[in-house]
Amino acid sequence: MTNGPLHGIRILDFTERMQGPYATQMLADMGADVIKVERREALTPDGRADERYGERGRYGVDPEDSRIYSSGFLANNRNKRSMTLDLKSPRGIEVVHRMLPDIDVVYENFRPGVMERLGIGYEQCAAINPSIIYASASGYGPDGPYGSKPGQDVLVEALTGWGAVNSDAHGRPQPVGVAIADLLGGMNGGFAVAAALVHRQRTGEGQHVRVCLYDSALAGLAEWGLHFMNTSAGEPRRRPTMHASPYTPPPYGFYATKDGHIALSSGRQISTLCRIIGIDDLTQEERFRDYWARDRNREEMAARLEAALAQRTTAEWLELMEPEDMFVAPVKTFEEAFSDPQALHNEMIVTLDTPVGRPMKFFGVPYKLSRTPASVRTAPPLHGQHTDDILREFGYDDAGIAELREAGAV
Repeated sequence: MTNGPLHGIRILDFTERMQGPYATQMLADMGADVIKVERREALTPDGRADERYGERGRYGVDPEDSRIYSSGFLANNRNKRSMTLDLKSPRGIEVVHRMLPDIDVVYENFRPGVMERLGIGYEQCAAINPSIIYASASGYGPDGPYGSKPGQDVLVEALTGWGAVNSDAHGRPQPVGVAIADLLGGMNGGFAVAAALVHRQRTGEGQHVRVCLYDSALAGLAEWGLHFMNTSAGEPRRRPTMHASPYTPPPYGFYATKDGHIALSSGRQISTLCRIIGIDDLTQEERFRDYWARDRNREEMAARLEAALAQRTTAEWLELMEPEDMFVAPVKTFEEAFSDPQALHNEMIVTLDTPVGRPMKFFGVPYKLSRTPASVRTAPPLHGQHTDDILREFGYDDAGIAELREAGAV
């Protein structure tokens, strides 16, 4: 049970992989009843065996059964219920049509045109439930030059400039270490659906919501992309390698210490930084005096800083810098980050019981509402775990469920 802001909202979730599931998980965290409609066969979209808790159900405890594919499902499908349905079967589509009058949101991320061919596109669903909010997540949008191409995070990073802005000191483009386009697409989709629900509450009108990896990645370039389009800054190049932004002069990035790395991010604190690390004030030298000088000579400035920082450990520098309110932080490993006191204080690491009989750790909710808080309540479901319960909620009795199973619809 939840008192989240979307309590009472029912969502039919026809999503796979990440962009769509991340969005519907956001809505589930906020209290929506998300019914994940899955294939009858426990297979991934590309035909691999479903591995949500490991191929043998031992993800996390058996190294041989702990592939990254499992985490892809587990990270994006908490707080949901799972039912199986054959969408290529007329009887399966009949079940969807029966459910639609009591559904608030349909969310899908198939290629453009697939849902229409199945008989459950936006217009077809709106004919049954005019107030339906129908969200379509795709790679590039419903049409255009790339409309029919396969959409995937790394491909979109390549097309939108993320690889360029993340290039190394030699100008070689690099993908981001996480699926950034999927994350942004999921966040945009969840936000758009929440906004559409507010509009419907005021007017009674449903609508079609569209989101795609391509647009989300472009918009996510934010200040860096705007700077390129409106100035003569030129193509981004992150030099030297530790520097965080291609257009921001140092200090702005991760710098090596005696035993690790430390993050520095303020050009307004250079004099204080130099005093603490025991070097002459770089702002008094012509080649580091102002914004443009530091930008032109960033490699030399970074080398000067790192030579001094190498004399002490990260912890020793923090002890000297933090009392002076420096913009500074240690660069942490995953192990350190996920056990950090701030992460625990913010309840961003939570432990849940799972359907496979052992607890697992999940991320918490990153936004806090004082009166209607979102929450992490249930672990990702097993394949089809709630099929019978959901069908009963929509008026099927035991005989009707048995008949659907006999027909291969569920």
